Amino acid sequence: MSINNQVIEENRAFYDSIGNIYPVAEGVAISEETINNIACYWFVPENYKPNELVIYIHGGGYCIGSIRSHKAMVSHFAKGLGRTILFMEYALAPENPFPNGLNDVMSIYDWAIQKFPNHNLYLMGDSAGGGLCIGASFQISKRNLKTPKAVALISPSYNLELNNPSINNRQHLDQILNKEMVATFFRAYAGNNISVADPSKLNFTTFPPVIVGVGTNEILFDDSLNFYDMVYKIQPNAQLKIYGGQGHVLTQMDIFSNSSQDFISNINNFFNNSSNE
Repeated sequence: MSINNQVIEENRAFYDSIGNIYPVAEGVAISEETINNIACYWFVPENYKPNELVIYIHGGGYCIGSIRSHKAMVSHFAKGLGRTILFMEYALAPENPFPNGLNDVMSIYDWAIQKFPNHNLYLMGDSAGGGLCIGASFQISKRNLKTPKAVALISPSYNLELNNPSINNRQHLDQILNKEMVATFFRAYAGNNISVADPSKLNFTTFPPVIVGVGTNEILFDDSLNFYDMVYKIQPNAQLKIYGGQGHVLTQMDIFSNSSQDFISNINNFFNNSSNE
């Protein structure tokens, strides 16, 4: 095992432990199902909205993250949004580099289209999962598949080259990420194919309605701003929520904070009022 892989293994264990910071939401039934050889988990809240399905893509630099790191947070999303969420454990790098993770996302999306033809489908993801949501949205458009009713992104990873100013000028504010760690993850994911794997290199002509949330205290701050600057020009129904003093994926560290609860409420309102007609 190389030093980079050792770093990734250590971070996997640590990231999974973060999932124990706060408890799973009450009133949300959680069950496991293997779909297309991918471990998936259903989060079904009480009094869920019928014919609505959110596909959730977890963060972790494309290399770490699992149901253990995200179970509690996603359960609160399901409860707050009043919608069933399908969470997937896509293939991680370095064992399964780009495009394996993206292929898994598309496999589950294809399955959902066939399984639930009359459902409104949503994509939701944090950090690298947000990047995969962006990449999946491109593939969905390219293949002329049923468009998600809306997309929700939390601190999305949009630029794999790590050359935005916030990578350096907000490092002193970020208590979650550092450039060296993120660069290790991105190299493990993309290898020499950074330009091919990088969501910011995709040439979008259309995009579903999208809401983005980001904290001011994160090195990926510019990723959200630059993505929004791109997307609002082609999708008028795009929103950017900036939370002062909040860090990377604000909902993961404290789901009960005013900022986290505000953002969940904003996502719910956005999902309720969006149209992909």
